Amino acid sequence: MSRRPLVAFMACWTLGASIYSLFQGASAIGVLFGALLLLAAYALAVPASRRLVAACAAALLLSAGERVWMDARHGSDITPLLGGREEQPAIVRGRLDAPAAIDGEVVTFELQGESIELGENGADGSGASSVPIRDKLLVRIWLQEEEEQRIAASWRRGDEAVIQGELQLPADAGNFGGFDYRSYLRSLDIHWSLTAKGASAVSVQPSDPPWRLLPLRLADSWREKLGGWMDRLYEGTDRGYMKGLVLGIEDDLDPEQFAAFSRLGLTHVLAISGLHVGVVVYILLQAASMLRLPRERGQELAIAALPAYMLLTGASPSAVRACLMAMLALYMARRNQLKDGLHLLSAAALVMMMLEPRVVENVSFQLSFVVTAGLLLFVPGVNDWLAPLVRWKSMRGALAVTLTATAVSFPISIYYFHQFHLLSFAANLLLVPFISFVIMPLGMASLALAGLWYPLGRMTARIASWGNGLTDLAIAKMESINGLQTYWPQPSLLWVFAAYALLFATFGALNRLYTWKHETTELRDKVQIELRALRVPPRSGTDRIGEDTVPLAEALPHPLAANTKQGKRKLLLLMACWGVWLAWGIQPAALDRDAKVMFLDVGQGDSILLRSGTGKFGLIDAGGTVQFGKKEEWKMRRDPYEVGLKTVVPLLKQRGVRSLDWLVLSHLDQDHIGGALAVLEHFPVKRLFFNGTVKEDDTARELFELAERRGIPMFSLRQGMSWAWDRSSSLQVLYPPNRGEAGVEIEPEQNDRSVVLLLTMYGRTFLLPGDLEKKGEAELLVAAAGDTKSVDVLKAGHHGSKTSTTEPWLREWAPGEVVISAGRNNLYGHPHSDVLGRLEELRIPYYRTDLNGEIQYRVSPRGELIRRTKREPESESRLFYRLT
Repeated sequence: MSRRPLVAFMACWTLGASIYSLFQGASAIGVLFGALLLLAAYALAVPASRRLVAACAAALLLSAGERVWMDARHGSDITPLLGGREEQPAIVRGRLDAPAAIDGEVVTFELQGESIELGENGADGSGASSVPIRDKLLVRIWLQEEEEQRIAASWRRGDEAVIQGELQLPADAGNFGGFDYRSYLRSLDIHWSLTAKGASAVSVQPSDPPWRLLPLRLADSWREKLGGWMDRLYEGTDRGYMKGLVLGIEDDLDPEQFAAFSRLGLTHVLAISGLHVGVVVYILLQAASMLRLPRERGQELAIAALPAYMLLTGASPSAVRACLMAMLALYMARRNQLKDGLHLLSAAALVMMMLEPRVVENVSFQLSFVVTAGLLLFVPGVNDWLAPLVRWKSMRGALAVTLTATAVSFPISIYYFHQFHLLSFAANLLLVPFISFVIMPLGMASLALAGLWYPLGRMTARIASWGNGLTDLAIAKMESINGLQTYWPQPSLLWVFAAYALLFATFGALNRLYTWKHETTELRDKVQIELRALRVPPRSGTDRIGEDTVPLAEALPHPLAANTKQGKRKLLLLMACWGVWLAWGIQPAALDRDAKVMFLDVGQGDSILLRSGTGKFGLIDAGGTVQFGKKEEWKMRRDPYEVGLKTVVPLLKQRGVRSLDWLVLSHLDQDHIGGALAVLEHFPVKRLFFNGTVKEDDTARELFELAERRGIPMFSLRQGMSWAWDRSSSLQVLYPPNRGEAGVEIEPEQNDRSVVLLLTMYGRTFLLPGDLEKKGEAELLVAAAGDTKSVDVLKAGHHGSKTSTTEPWLREWAPGEVVISAGRNNLYGHPHSDVLGRLEELRIPYYRTDLNGEIQYRVSPRGELIRRTKREPESESRLFYRLT
């Protein structure tokens, strides 16, 4: 602590800024008080450190206080005006705080609000009174004509704008562990979004921006200009890739290409980081040398140029960190005081956190600083350990850097992204040096040369594109090997902290062992030299040493043997700890014997994830994004939202799903099977069940073709079938009836051919009827002929439509409660008021995914039934027991 005071100060500042991200109210105060007590205890134990401890305590209190002040200062002026409403027509005046991003028919930008006029339903009822505001809003414009894209392209950061649209509260996380868009926007100081239709709803007045936006607007202009040059130099997916690699412009990255990089853990090469900054600094220093400028002038030139480069590349956390560190390093080198990289890193972190305390919540910030700190701390030692194994210095350095970066980033990557490819280390070792030292410099050179003479820049770009082809080929080869992508359930923060504690302990133990072996070797060599110097002369007439000579080198006791044995024992203990840690991360719920039924919030659709008491997983439907008609080409977005890929697959990863025992498609409508394509592409599925019909539909055809290519057995379900999943759970098929047809029939109307399942878990029953409607319900009840029993939970058929969940159906099954899966503000008006009226009349409690979010049921081996919902007033209990 005393050896690196700035590091200790930064660590305490980080802790203070993080407390209010992790805890609220009394808990945050308790953690803060506990940290102060620990500092006081350290000061008592080490009296010489009291001044440093006082500085650290001040850092802790100041950073926590700044965070509280910042959160209070950045509240919303709009929220009190709306009186609890989540939507409201409004006219907002302000300035564009970011450039407009055009993605097909959608334009988005941030607006720094100055005043607002609420519509006729305004909180004060006056209708058109203008109220000053300080809110920053996320504006989303849905363009109506292709020509409007050109209009939107003329909007610039700093322009004045008046927008008439609909104020909306951003969506929160609808599922446990799901992405919370509302919290994400609040971390950017955005509390409300404003949606408008057509460019006609926006009146933009070009104007001179305020001084704080002037450098950013200038950087926007240059980024746009350089991006345009990149578009001319490169073709196809190379355009977006090279813009991301060289300029940090990620808007045009091909989604499939980015996903491939992400799966192999290579996305960090697309972030502007220390390597990019190092190349720029090297070029600037060499240019200064060629101009015969003194070394100090060259360093000053580089320091002055780096802020411009930071703005030009988008000022991401990694870019800001790298530029600040480089500027500090150049300044210290100019003063001949450059000593410790950790102090530079700490100073950069302090500057960023002081300017914006909430940056500690940014994943890019966390990875950038943690990985950089790990490289500074561990690479020299790892490089020494590898010396006996790898003689080639460059290869040894690459191995040390890749090994360290992979180990240090692994816990954070698992915590946020829940996946790790077993070839990630090899991919980083082989491709990162190639991309960083060949492709990225070629990309920079192509831009520079194109400015001088376009054909020369184009020729350089072709070489880079050829290299990109090799990169794509290598990635495709690695991804073609099945079974190497691993998924990890959501770990706790304790698991992450334990990883770093073990990393430091392992590094320390290995370092001590290496030091002991090194010192032992030196001591043996020294003794051998001394013995040769004291060698007994040979007997006369011979060349042999006297037989009475004692081999002293062998007789000497090993001076560090005890330490070496102790170090090896510690390493064995650490290896055991690593094994426990890995088991904890891979299967944190290994001893959990509770079964679960999880009704996921997938908008207007159905998806039910099941976990058996022995930890097996099954899925009934996978949701699906419904589109009405084919869009014009200009309206197509680069990466359109698809519920399977964006919601269901991440949730399955987060829940620890590595394979599915089975996937049941209740019927073939888009809102039930659309997401299944993404599920089949990401997870092994052992069996696919469906309703025995087909539908003339592109999605259904693609789904069955994909299942066939994957070799997944497909079975049609009929009334009377059943299977025991494991000792905790079983399923019985109640519908559709076995009509005796040969083969699979075509059925355009799928609802009344839905698979109806009766799920039993530890004696608790769940009736899952898909989209069954009135006709199907009546057929099933006739076939059952009164052989029905009351169920604990019933899922309402067809999202609670008017023609489903009829009164006879409800009376026959007498459910304890009903779950309705429907999308928020859906176009169909689901659930229908008639259905809700029937439930209320029969006094059956119901829960809705559109209002309550995900609805989970947990069943214990004793048959105890527990329910919780994602959205629920804090005053209400999240536990529900029904023990009858």
